[in-house]
Parts: sequence; C-alpha cells; structure tokens
Amino acid sequence: MNARRRSAVLLALAPLSIMACATVRYQARQSSPAVPATPVAHAESVTIRDLHQTAGEVRIANGVFARPSVTSAGLTTEEIPGEIDRTILLAVRVAADPEVEVLDMVWSPDSAPRCAGGHPALAILVDAQGELNSSLAARAQVHWERPIVLRGEQVLSGRFDEDTSLLHAASVVDVHFARREGTTVREDCVRVPMTGPGVTFWNLKRWSVGGRVSWRRALRFTDSSVVLLGLSVGRWVGPVRIGVEGMFGGTKDSPNSDGTPNRSGPAGTGLCFLAPGPDCDEVIAGGFALEVSGIGRRWDCWAVGWSVSYETLFARIRPVERHAIAGGPRLALQLLRAVPDVAGVSPHSPTSAWGFELYAAAGWEVTGAAVGPPITYGVSLLGF
Repeated sequence: MNARRRSAVLLALAPLSIMACATVRYQARQSSPAVPATPVAHAESVTIRDLHQTAGEVRIANGVFARPSVTSAGLTTEEIPGEIDRTILLAVRVAADPEVEVLDMVWSPDSAPRCAGGHPALAILVDAQGELNSSLAARAQVHWERPIVLRGEQVLSGRFDEDTSLLHAASVVDVHFARREGTTVREDCVRVPMTGPGVTFWNLKRWSVGGRVSWRRALRFTDSSVVLLGLSVGRWVGPVRIGVEGMFGGTKDSPNSDGTPNRSGPAGTGLCFLAPGPDCDEVIAGGFALEVSGIGRRWDCWAVGWSVSYETLFARIRPVERHAIAGGPRLALQLLRAVPDVAGVSPHSPTSAWGFELYAAAGWEVTGAAVGPPITYGVSLLGF
C-alpha cells in the first residue's frame, strides 16, 4: 500500500480512535425520586470521559505545566507533566427550599450503606446559569469551599474516579446535606438513584464524524472490484443520523510499466482491488452520498443498525481510457459495537459505534457505458 493510500485509510478510520476518548453526556429522561423525599432530588445527567486539567496546575513559558505555591521565599513554581484527567461527572437536580448546605457526595452501589464507602467526590460543582465558555459547552463553576450552599432549584454535580463497571449496575449518589435552623444543625443523607431500575438516559450527542473502508464487488461502469474510503459528517435528529459522505478509491494500480494489466495476476475480477490480473480494469473513483441511518435494536454494547443512502460516483477507467458517472440508492444492514457507557440508555438513542455492514447498491449510468451489473453488493468496516 503506497503512502497516499495508507494516509487515506488512517483518515477513514480516525473516528474509531476519536470516539474512544471523546466526552459523552447522557441526559436523564426518566428518574426515580430521592429518599428521603426532602429536599426533592433526582438524577439529571451522566458525563463519561469528563476531560479536564488537574486543579492547581497552570501553563507557563514554552507550554510547560507547573504547580505554583507560596513559601517563605516567595512564589515558586514546580514543573510537572501536563496531563488531562479523565473522570466521571454525575449530576443531580436538587430543589433546595429552604436553603441547604452540601457537605459531601458519594457514588456507590445501591447496596452500600448511605454516605459510607464507595467513591467520594473529587470535586463538587454547581452549574452556572446562562454563561457560556464556547458555543458548545456550558461553563461549570468549581466550588472549592465546603459546605456548598444551595438556594432554590440547582444542578449539583460530583466529579468521581472512573468506574465503568458501576455505570452498568444499579448505583446511587448519596448527598450529605445539612440544614441550619437557628443554632441547630440537622444533617441528613439523601440517596439519589443514578443508574439502574427506573432511570433511563438519552445521549446528547448531536454532530458526529464517520469513517468507512468498503469493498465493493463491482460498479455500474466496471466488473472490477474496488475499495472505497469514505469520510462523513452527520447530524443526529432524534434517533436518526443524517449525514453527507465523501468517497474515494478504486483498484490497485497496475504493476506493469506500460500501464497494461498484469497478465500473471489471478483471473477474474473479484480480486482486482488487491491483485489486478488480465480481466481487471484500473479504476480511480470518487463521489459523495447523502445518508440516513439509525439504530434498530440494541443489546447492551451491541446493536443492529440500518442505513439508506443515495450516492453518485465518478470514475476514470483504464487501460482503455474512459470516464463514467453513475448514481443510485444503497441499502445497508450493520452489526455495531455501540457505546452506551451507562445502564438505561434508550435503545434508539444517538451513539458512537463501530462495526461491519453488508450492503447492496443499485446504479444507473449518467455517462459512460454500463459495463457492470445494475445491482452490486459489498462489505464495510465503519465507525461514526
């Protein structure tokens, strides 16, 4: 594989690595009330792969990270490796009326004693209202002081160490509250169901980048098999992803210096993309497709997906020089490794996924000779 094709393959597979480290936020669509019932609280959201810098670190000259501190000698900075922390952010909506104080938060299995054991909160945050630090994400203000005072209805978030196994089990967030009534302080532990029975989530993913490496048995304008690399950009509208895909590929270049097919290669056209022989055309193809896809059924991390698209392909074909254009529908059935990340995700929720698809494509020639079959088939490795 030459450098240009290797780069194209890496580009097409880039979404598989991107989705492995991207932040994913799930909004609770159904939740169970906290126990006891006052203050009123319920699960709000779960953020997986919550990426952030370690508190207390600053960037100094030459892009180096350091931890500043004040000593008897004055301000000093200690250089440290610049790393991004990856945690889990669990949010609870609390109706705090009257005023209450938050002393601590603990994330644990639902079988654990209240406010004892489990994962203690690394940080507690209160969501800011209205202010944005970008067009994509709301700003969250970190409160380092304890207790945190809540007034009215607010979203309280706790940052915890990653525990993906707990996300797929029945888990709870215990919030240690305190109320002051005159000189009297009354403490209580409110248990909020976070994952498990009675709690369902919806992935808030909106935009996604997809990649595809596809083998196709033939095209409308050639019997030779081809490999096509695709890169798509999609927008989730409810349970449906609408995307535009660009494609590029063809057959393996002829090894003969005069541009003629390799007569010592295998007969037939099924392996033209890999080892061209005397029956093969040399094809360079490109095009675009408008695609609508979605998740049909999900079992934990596995899912069956579907795709309907209309594609247009342009090609240059050799050794007899000619050009062709063809278009038509493409139908696909997909077996996917989806990324629910948390128990209770709706089976039709937007998601990131990777896997395989089998597809059939029909084509009608716009220009050029219809040498290939009107309906062909193929298989793809894809991610989005």
